[in-house]
Amino acid sequence: MNAVAVGLPKIPREDWTAHPRFRSQALLLGSHANFRRVSRYLVDKAAREEFVGLHSLFDRWIAAMRSHEAYEERKLYPYLEYRWRVSLNEARTGHSELHARADEVTEAFRSLARPVDPADPSDPTTDNAVLRALQAHDRTLDAHLDVEEEAVIPLLLALDPKEFDRYYRSPLSMLIPASSTSSR
Repeated sequence: MNAVAVGLPKIPREDWTAHPRFRSQALLLGSHANFRRVSRYLVDKAAREEFVGLHSLFDRWIAAMRSHEAYEERKLYPYLEYRWRVSLNEARTGHSELHARADEVTEAFRSLARPVDPADPSDPTTDNAVLRALQAHDRTLDAHLDVEEEAVIPLLLALDPKEFDRYYRSPLSMLIPASSTSSR
């Protein structure tokens, strides 16, 4: 199963904002826009070698993103997969890839605390490992959010407002049978 199977809602990205349910049923796009803004801010600061407070900001931002991911993986994806009989595994894989890139960024920040060896050309602190790691994370984030939005937003917009309201207000256990989520 995939999110472009026959019979599934197909709403082109350029038509989303004109959809009558866009403002009420595509709320996650606001979070995604903020994630993109923070990512670009981090890359810009690293490019200018302005590292004071950057590691702390990165850690707090990642914590916020992980909370968002938990909601997606524990409620949003299972519900949409059950409701539309699709697989959102590509989006889940994107989360795993983001975690790997975040680990690389964290390691690059740690490298800043190590003594620099100017005689060692392979020393990661001599060629801005933080910038490269943040750029890789930014590219992975953009790719993941594009995939996720293309898969999820049309499905959310296609929900009847009453169904969306029920989804929004109810725990997953009230929305789908327990056996449907046990294999995820």
